[in-house]
Amino acid sequence: MEVVIIIFLILLLVVVGFLGYKSLRFMFKSKEHAVVTLSMCGLVVLIIGVNHIFFEKMQFIQSEVYSDLYLIKNPVKDKNELDISIKEFVMEQVNQELGNLKDSIGEEASSEYSLRFYRYSKSWNINLFADAGTAYFIENEEDPSGFVVEELSMYLDFKLAKFQMNNCENASEKYCGELVFYDKGEVQKKEILTDLVATQTNDSAEK
Repeated sequence: MEVVIIIFLILLLVVVGFLGYKSLRFMFKSKEHAVVTLSMCGLVVLIIGVNHIFFEKMQFIQSEVYSDLYLIKNPVKDKNELDISIKEFVMEQVNQELGNLKDSIGEEASSEYSLRFYRYSKSWNINLFADAGTAYFIENEEDPSGFVVEELSMYLDFKLAKFQMNNCENASEKYCGELVFYDKGEVQKKEILTDLVATQTNDSAEK
């Protein structure tokens, strides 16, 4: 089966290469064709640039198979600003989680809560043996023994942060958390969040 797939990919590459060669010959067949081609390429680059700068917003995409896993798509380039955004998102999720605990059992109880954050990446390679990117884990579990191995440990350079919340050691009725930030797979800094409580929202206040 693997041999058939490899042969198919080779034939596909040959066809794509041939069509690309024919297209280039046509586009630069004359000076007029070359001017039109370069103008269209410049316009496409301009549109892509404007779209990336003004219309692509940072997104936190939750995995459908790992509820604690979030992939950050279109992250801001400034690392400090990104860390602040992650912390704000963590606090929103913690507030919601603690609120759910109170609503479900009427009082705070011992609970563990964790979050993981990775940079969103997706491979567009036609090579079936290439890594699929972190986007793979939105709909798929880790696959350490499949035809193509996919594990989160393969993407340590894409790891941005992790958060762990437990009851505080000296006050079991309260919650504390540790937020760890990563840069290129290495721990960059840690923040200890203490006395975490559910903040009353406008909706709950109205009730």
